[in-house]
Amino acid sequence: MKKIYLIRHAQSESNAGLALRPNHEINLTEFGNTQAVALADWLNENICKIDGVFISAYARTHQTALPFLQKTGMTAQILDDLHEFNYLDFERIKNMELGELRQLAEDFLTQGNDYQDSDLTDSFDNFIGRVKNVRQAFDVLPNGIYIVFTHGMWIGMLMWQLLHGESSRVNNMTKFREFELAIRPKNCEVFLLENGGIQKVRVRADSDNNPYERY
Repeated sequence: MKKIYLIRHAQSESNAGLALRPNHEINLTEFGNTQAVALADWLNENICKIDGVFISAYARTHQTALPFLQKTGMTAQILDDLHEFNYLDFERIKNMELGELRQLAEDFLTQGNDYQDSDLTDSFDNFIGRVKNVRQAFDVLPNGIYIVFTHGMWIGMLMWQLLHGESSRVNNMTKFREFELAIRPKNCEVFLLENGGIQKVRVRADSDNNPYERY
């Protein structure tokens, strides 16, 4: 039997509308660090005999995993393709106001699936492929229990692919966006991927979302 627990990182600076940084450098807030400690306690109390821990290359998943790793003495393996949908170039957006950034994000949805904001960012096709790559990596893991610290839109794309399989609907960026906004995990919620299905197993009741929680 294989169980994979997927976790959206704790509250980040961008989630709280604070500092704008390159995507991979975004840190947790003080509240996010508190969330990460509570998450570590929950994982330790509810999930036993863990066989592996995975994180993305982004700082906020490292920081979310840290209390759990310290509590258990485990180490985490980075999976590059676990990182968030990185579709806007930081050099382009770093001096923008919130309204300008929101409009630019919406404008991205009108582009083709192969459009990239720059050579440093994802196209939608690339994002789809990255999630498929990680699913294939999960498939070849030995039976066991695994903890995965990742991102909100990444989990949304995983759900989207599980829902639509090989259908061409997976490639519909506008419909994915509607779906993702409706189901977006809150920070530190936990989902169990098992036997080809996914379900939420830890609900975060407090609400501190904002329009840019995708980061």
